[in-house]
Amino acid sequence: MKKKPLRYSLVFHYFEGGTKTFTLKFADGEVKSKFTLTEIDVFTSNFSSGDELVRALNTVFPGFEDGYFNIEYNMDGSQKPLELVFNDMSFIRNLAKCNIRKSIVPKSEIISYMRWFLSEIDRDPGFLKFIFDKRYANIHFKHALSYYLILKNSDDKDAQSVLWQAEAKLCKEFCRYKTIRGIEIGRRNYKFFKQNKNIERRPSRLTTTERAKLEYELNHPKKKALKDDGQMTLFDVNVYSEGKVKKTRK
Repeated sequence: MKKKPLRYSLVFHYFEGGTKTFTLKFADGEVKSKFTLTEIDVFTSNFSSGDELVRALNTVFPGFEDGYFNIEYNMDGSQKPLELVFNDMSFIRNLAKCNIRKSIVPKSEIISYMRWFLSEIDRDPGFLKFIFDKRYANIHFKHALSYYLILKNSDDKDAQSVLWQAEAKLCKEFCRYKTIRGIEIGRRNYKFFKQNKNIERRPSRLTTTERAKLEYELNHPKKKALKDDGQMTLFDVNVYSEGKVKKTRK
């Protein structure tokens, strides 16, 4: 079976304008600027924040300073952004590690999560509204979930007889790693929303004070060991290349 082309890029946005895509160059001359979503999540989840990610990458691949990272992918001819995953999202971090380079998660790994989600939206309907309003889930998931809930809550005997089909369709949507990733990011931000906390959004411009603070932090990084139970201390490119990469930068 032919492999699907890689879709996702880790893109750095300079506060002054312009972008720079994180790129790896391999020993055989191959240049890689697109990855699977799980590869990027495994990497970024080594860090506690976007600022720590910027400082760490800039020490190895100079040129990433005075800006921020996000994930981008092409859909219908336009670039779409995705939020980054950091080490506070342990469930997604572990799911990405177990399914690195994959976009589909085994049913056995998500069936309990699906049950939890259905119970959670029944307990707190505001959570589901937030997920859909903020577009943390796509239209395919919305249709599958809506169809399942309509049948599940129906007293019609015919509806109950086909409920298993709707559940199977919904389960298929949950098997998509990107679906669970979006729900988990939405869950985190919904928690902030209920606590009346700001949901972090990267500004296109900084105030003079903010810029001075950022420049100081970038020029005076805290000395801190970046490691996590033996996993990548910074960007272990061998994890992604199966041993055919050398240390390079672009």
